[in-house]
Amino acid sequence: MTTRWIMSAARATSITISASVRNPNLAALATAAGWDGIGQIVVTINAGVDVASLSISGIPNDALHIINNGRIGGTQSNGGEGGTGLYTRTRIRITNNGTIFGGGGAGGAGGSASWSYASSSGAGVGGTGGNGAGFSLSGTVSMINRNTNPAAGGGSYSAYDGATFPGDTAPWAGGGSGASGGDIGVAGGTGTAASSGGTGAGAPGSGTAGALAGYYVDGNSYITWLATGTRLGRVI
Repeated sequence: MTTRWIMSAARATSITISASVRNPNLAALATAAGWDGIGQIVVTINAGVDVASLSISGIPNDALHIINNGRIGGTQSNGGEGGTGLYTRTRIRITNNGTIFGGGGAGGAGGSASWSYASSSGAGVGGTGGNGAGFSLSGTVSMINRNTNPAAGGGSYSAYDGATFPGDTAPWAGGGSGASGGDIGVAGGTGTAASSGGTGAGAPGSGTAGALAGYYVDGNSYITWLATGTRLGRVI
């Protein structure tokens, strides 16, 4: 514990977050509660409360202590990496009695394939990967389950249905399935490869890799962990 924390303990300003909220301005809340801009701030997040995309700013080094009894987390992914749970470039302390997580990564798309035969052509297009789990991107803070917006989809299928020349076989192509998005703190899956066959069918493409999970913390070197609790996802 630094000298600043010891000296500021006697004039600590306490804040309780009792309802789910998106990136609350802790400095403004502390000021409204009488914070003098120097002393310690103790922020308690109640059990059952969700705080989305918390970013620390406007508070001096070594002045903030967060006691998390609920969830601090990143937003859902929709085609990319999951969101960051907590961002700081200010030295803070955290007592994590709950969960801090990065959003789940989006699932990869399925591979595609095509065919061309007798002046006709077609393609099997890979399915879309599902979204990763995490808090809603806007509006009221709520948990969005993976594969809900969008759901992981199957690929389309295309086949030639006309007459074929002797010795040829009718070509076809089927797109691969999109992969599932990740749960909170988990990367998305890899889409499956396409398939194809027959005369004039092109080589099937591979599915794409899923996106990475979000960071549960971006700025870990600035944090003193008094209790680590549950932490899900990447950290930097």
